[in-house]
Amino acid sequence: MSDCSRLGDFILGLQGVAILRHHWIDPAAVRAWTRSIAEVAARIDEEPWSEPWHAEERTVQAQYAAWAAGYDAPGNPMVMAEEPIVHSLLASYPVGMALDAACGTGRHAAYLSSLGHQVIGIDCTSEMLDVAKAKTPASCFETADLRALPLPDNAVDLAVCSLALTHFTHLGQPLAELARVVRPGGRVVLSDVHPFMVMLGSQAVDMEDDTSGFTRNYIHLHSEYLAAFRTAGLDVVQCVEPLWSDEEQTAFADIGRHVPGLLDAAVRGLPIVIIWELVKRV
Repeated sequence: MSDCSRLGDFILGLQGVAILRHHWIDPAAVRAWTRSIAEVAARIDEEPWSEPWHAEERTVQAQYAAWAAGYDAPGNPMVMAEEPIVHSLLASYPVGMALDAACGTGRHAAYLSSLGHQVIGIDCTSEMLDVAKAKTPASCFETADLRALPLPDNAVDLAVCSLALTHFTHLGQPLAELARVVRPGGRVVLSDVHPFMVMLGSQAVDMEDDTSGFTRNYIHLHSEYLAAFRTAGLDVVQCVEPLWSDEEQTAFADIGRHVPGLLDAAVRGLPIVIIWELVKRV
């Protein structure tokens, strides 16, 4: 167990972030967090700080296959932040043929279907698609890779892709495929883990049981998105960057129980996800 990350290690990291964010503007808070770091570090081998907080790294398919049954459970802060905004955008478009790319359990596919769209869902994980098919039986679902969508050119009026591009080392190929299958003038809505959160170590983690795992998120700066959009023939309509709030913090209630105020001091006001609304160039 000595090579396993612990709850205390994570807490120390958050305390460090809190100190950096308040260093120049709130010296009293900095001193308080410094004392707290000393207290946690002195007891790092004791409960609760010695509690293992570790997950094995998995491939995208293996991670989401294991996660499929519980993915829709409430409490995912990324979903909590992006879903209302994405749904608001989707509700503003005319009804037509829609693609939910990397659809997972079909949460956006179900919403598109409720709006009257004819929906195609694509995902690389069959276990996720089993959940999506049960949720939205009227839609069409198929196992495929985002880099090779099984659709002809200009096949859909609208495409949505949520919390998936961060798993790719390069944005070019999946974005080119999304642009290819959308008709000229059609819309593309993307959401992803904000690059700032990935810089701070955010990964796609499922820690619900003893088989905890994660799949890696890769940092994609705004400049990388913009370059890939330009190459794919996609123009930016808007970029939305919701911030951590009380609602998203509820997903980490244990941290507040162990160290009150820490999560708020570390993350409030930081961007949690990034949402792009795009139009395919005519």
